[in-house]
Amino acid sequence: MSTTATAARNLARLVEAEDVLTAARREQARAAGVAERAAARVLKARTLRAEARKTLRAAERAGKGLATAARRLATREARLLELVDTARAARAEAAAARRATRSAERRVERIGRRAALAATRSVEKIAAALGETALTPAPETDRLLTADEIPAVEEIETHAARHAELDRQAKDLAKSAEAEKTWLRQLPNGTYGQVVITRTTGRSVLDGAAVALAYTARGEVPPRKATRTTFKCDATALLADQAAANEEAPLLTIAA
Repeated sequence: MSTTATAARNLARLVEAEDVLTAARREQARAAGVAERAAARVLKARTLRAEARKTLRAAERAGKGLATAARRLATREARLLELVDTARAARAEAAAARRATRSAERRVERIGRRAALAATRSVEKIAAALGETALTPAPETDRLLTADEIPAVEEIETHAARHAELDRQAKDLAKSAEAEKTWLRQLPNGTYGQVVITRTTGRSVLDGAAVALAYTARGEVPPRKATRTTFKCDATALLADQAAANEEAPLLTIAA
């Protein structure tokens, strides 16, 4: 699937997820309101039950109106139990709505990251295509020898073999140096004998993706600069022949 199609699909999923989130938040607000009103009714019913109990005790002391006061208390207690059950169900519904909202928010965030990444890649690809159309060939910076100046093949092979060996040594040394640097970076800043460990703030680099996005949003072609041509010298066959010759040399010496 192309980068643009992936970006479009993720954006469509993001729109759908945002619609679900909007509905979930609306349902959460509704359920929270229902739970709040149910809790208020329970509080009022408890107040009325307390009043009914006081009335019943007063009737008991006075010795009259006991039946009416008892019926009132029983009615209010039954009503309170009903409202408590309703409030408990409303709280459970509100909690479920909150969980659904959090789940929808996480889904929007997850799809949003994917959509942003896909859109950035799509913009980079489009910007690169637009920019490459305006590129001119990279200027030739290497000074090339004329046909009369080209040295003998033996001299070229000598330089190529020397370059290959030095390049290998440089890469090996660079790997070893990086390994030592990685070990040393574990140390906090300070002085260790004659060794001083310090750190300076890293430099900032230009965000090429953001620049390309800004230019493309304005309908402009992002500025691009041609780079120098890549130079490679392949002396694999030469080194293999030299290695084979070095292996045969001791055998020839013994045979002589």
